[in-house]
Amino acid sequence: MEAIETGIKDYLKLRNPKNVVDKIVEFIKEQFEKRNANGVICGLSGGIDSALVAFLLGRALPKEKILTLFMGERDTHPDSLKHARLVAETLGVELREINITGILRSIGVYSLEPSPLFIPRKFQERYTINKYLSNQDEKETSFLKSLKGGAGSIEIMKGNAYLHTKHRIRAVLLYFYGEQKNYIVAGCCNKTEKLTGYFVKYGDSASDFDPIADLYKTQVRELGEFLGVPREIIEKPPSPDLAPGITDEFALQMPYEKIDIILYALEHNLESELKNEGISEKEIEYIKTLKELSSHMRELPPHPEIKN
Repeated sequence: MEAIETGIKDYLKLRNPKNVVDKIVEFIKEQFEKRNANGVICGLSGGIDSALVAFLLGRALPKEKILTLFMGERDTHPDSLKHARLVAETLGVELREINITGILRSIGVYSLEPSPLFIPRKFQERYTINKYLSNQDEKETSFLKSLKGGAGSIEIMKGNAYLHTKHRIRAVLLYFYGEQKNYIVAGCCNKTEKLTGYFVKYGDSASDFDPIADLYKTQVRELGEFLGVPREIIEKPPSPDLAPGITDEFALQMPYEKIDIILYALEHNLESELKNEGISEKEIEYIKTLKELSSHMRELPPHPEIKN
């Protein structure tokens, strides 16, 4: 993937990573005390976002007050558990491993997307990628259509239910185990995900506080390097790990570096600079559309105003 040379890219770089860490650590401590919590619980997926959150929690709290959960299932990549264990062992925090395959099967999730038995994962990945591509066209990506509720496609509607339920079950388990110990739930969504809708409403967005929600994805990587998150986690392609072969950048159909530049420019009224740096109008409009379609995901449910 070619690097994008633009002044906006420089704006995104963290000027002082230590100050950012200190601010987030103080925020975690404040939330912990404000809620009168006995501890904090978070999911460890094996990816960079949850790894960074765990490292930040480790800076803010004693390790015995941190509980992490790895909630794998039928479609989880084998490396994910290895990387979750690596983070937990590095920090010395408790990791509980819970297989949610049975729960998902019992409510019919896998009936929406049966997996061929005894087929090597690389062939499953190829099948999933081809199916994903078949649902999009020149005008709209499959992800954009998913934000439209499927845009009339039964396959995408079923896919939404199939993928989103996995994260919602994980949210249930985080609160189930957390509330038994009066532990509050730390979220692991970053700013790029929040602004583009690349998260699951009432799924991975369900939390009591969001330590990295004001960091773009590229800044998450940068802070992860600063804090010493294992290199193999930082360097692997980010993925929601919900379906074989589907990485974040494949689903979004755009590299995070470019997405972050566009998002930053839109936030700081620098859109004219995007055009000067070779980012197309089509790409800008695509990110604008993702922001607009996902706006409801960042808000509380609407309600009528009753004035008596």
